[in-house]
Amino acid sequence: MRTKDEIIQAIRNGDRNNKIYIHPALTPEKAAKYISAFSNGSGGDIILGVHDDGRMLRVKNYAVPFQVGNALKLLNINVNCIFEPFQFEGNKLCYISIDKSMDLVKLNDIPYIINTDGELVEMKTKTVFLSYCHADADLANIIEKSLNKNDDISVSRDVNITQYRDDLDEFMKTIRNHDFVVSIVTSKYLKSLNCMYEITELMKDPNFNDKLLFIIVNKGDAEYYKKQNIYEDFEAGIYDFNKRLSYITYWDNKEKEMEKSLKSADLPFEMIAEFALEKRKLVSIIPSTSNFMSLLQNKIGRTFKEIKKNDFKEIIDVIKK
Repeated sequence: MRTKDEIIQAIRNGDRNNKIYIHPALTPEKAAKYISAFSNGSGGDIILGVHDDGRMLRVKNYAVPFQVGNALKLLNINVNCIFEPFQFEGNKLCYISIDKSMDLVKLNDIPYIINTDGELVEMKTKTVFLSYCHADADLANIIEKSLNKNDDISVSRDVNITQYRDDLDEFMKTIRNHDFVVSIVTSKYLKSLNCMYEITELMKDPNFNDKLLFIIVNKGDAEYYKKQNIYEDFEAGIYDFNKRLSYITYWDNKEKEMEKSLKSADLPFEMIAEFALEKRKLVSIIPSTSNFMSLLQNKIGRTFKEIKKNDFKEIIDVIKK
């Protein structure tokens, strides 16, 4: 945070770097937006009593006492800032100096930033759905941690949900509401009913090809699993014809097994309804699984190790574009 002497020097030099000059008045709500923006950036200063026409700074006055507390109480968290009145060339001025915040600062649940043109704007957050099999949670944890370093990326993951915790199907259907989907493709992912159902839901979106970001896990990625969590044949192998065929055969056999089990169970109608839902899910994912693997086969997939090398920069750059 800046001292009074540093603020005076900034006025004399016409310094606008991370600074906003306000005259004649500043409302608590507008002040809260600027405090949010500077907190979410690299910090900054609000100087009251100086008029800025874009070319020159003209020192005026700020005679009305400004209650900074009225602005701070509108924010979602406490911020590190100072407020100080001071005299400059016989005029009463005051300033608020704000530090960069480690957490996202919001007003009415909206974070603000100062854009490259020096304008106060809402921070646009991109939403990302993390699609993975629980057997590969070690990899998902690493990706989530990396994405969460970015304030403008919001990650949805089944283990973090609250409002959908009583209905996983409803949560999985929200996949289409997200800007992007990061899919961690392993053998168990391609044999998971829930994972393939998520992909089936995503493929209903006409823009799913642009939304889908995928990582093809191979043998070299074993080092990123905890020792107790590594499992045999975890690699996806989608570039191998026989391996792809084995996934299609797997789901075809699953459908036949379920059909046979339901017939042999001879359950009353009211009890069969629950299992019928699972069967509909299974039937719906079989063509989607084939289409999904064809899509992956025709694209250049990157391994977990390759993408992690630059802390998932390739994925983050696409999300932020």
